[in-house]
Amino acid sequence: MKAQTAYITCLRAMKSYTKPTILKRKSLNMFKILLYTAAFAGGLAGGSLLYGALKPAWSVELDCATMDLGSYDYTDVSTNRPTRNNNPGNIKKTSRAYLGETNNDAMFESFATPEWGYAAMFDLLDRHYTGLTLSQAIYKWSPPYENDTERYVQFVSDKTGLDRDDFIIDVDNVDIIAVAHWMSVLERMKGFEELDVKLGYFIWNKCYRYKA
Repeated sequence: MKAQTAYITCLRAMKSYTKPTILKRKSLNMFKILLYTAAFAGGLAGGSLLYGALKPAWSVELDCATMDLGSYDYTDVSTNRPTRNNNPGNIKKTSRAYLGETNNDAMFESFATPEWGYAAMFDLLDRHYTGLTLSQAIYKWSPPYENDTERYVQFVSDKTGLDRDDFIIDVDNVDIIAVAHWMSVLERMKGFEELDVKLGYFIWNKCYRYKA
């Protein structure tokens, strides 16, 4: 319980601001980087001194249903739908119950923070896109009757350096983080940081990976 409390305290501290100054944003990012060294890089690469020091707080089994990341409002950057909904994949509502939902939009998912939105995006990719090529996945995610899908595919392929026909969607492969990052750019998500995407992946790993 103490480890979980420490974990949640760290996450709340990351998102406890609403409209930070540049100085505060830089300071906060340094704190996030330290946490990711422990939780993300250390966990995947086999550990580090910092990971070893903080491991009890990060390796604990979380109560994902009650975990609170606070809330964040990026509408000072943009009021478009993905941004105001913290829904970087612009995921439409279905019967799926996602963690961190706020139900602020009748047609599209909305989340308290972008990290929850990225976690949902990884969950959707895992459940319905595994095994598809990058090109096939994007054509399914954003079909031509909705968007310029060919431009979408080429953009994500160019930005990630992943071959559109050789890269296979597998959310266990950490290259998916870059895919989600650049997909969200094409979905017009504004104001997010790369570390938001990585924390979303960490949440997916802890809270969605084994969920039906």
